[in-house]
Amino acid sequence: MTTKSENTATINAPIDKVYAALSTREYWDYEAQNVGDEAGEVASFTGAPAIEAVMHEVLPASALPEAVRGMIPQALKLKRTVTFGPLEGDKTTGNVTAEVKGAPVIFRSDLTLSGEGETTLLSADSAISVNIPMMGGVLEPKVAEWVQEFFTEEAALIEKWVAEH
Repeated sequence: MTTKSENTATINAPIDKVYAALSTREYWDYEAQNVGDEAGEVASFTGAPAIEAVMHEVLPASALPEAVRGMIPQALKLKRTVTFGPLEGDKTTGNVTAEVKGAPVIFRSDLTLSGEGETTLLSADSAISVNIPMMGGVLEPKVAEWVQEFFTEEAALIEKWVAEH
């Protein structure tokens, strides 16, 4: 089974500045260090016009539903790949895929960054799959909640980066 979710977060910065930030490895290093409870790392990066950032991050056990924490004694390693195409006018599209090492959890989001004057909207249409018999359907909505929180936190980091640079 797959759970779908739609998330939108507002970044209080114009899209040209948001895109310029996402086009630098320095931004992705900043995000990897600050987006979660534990610092991650950028495994590879390619800048504009075809942005791709591959990050290795840690998903703390506290992010998991209580029913699962007992079965997973430690934090999970997450490989996340984010891509964006060229900025065309006030819009760019991309995607994010994430896989949890050693666990049958995958999420994929189609992303849109769209400029609206001095703000940018980050929209994500996500699909979350937890392939654990009897538990996947229960866990997927919990992972979807985490994905919503993650996109909100990511938008805040982008906004902070743009304001400080």
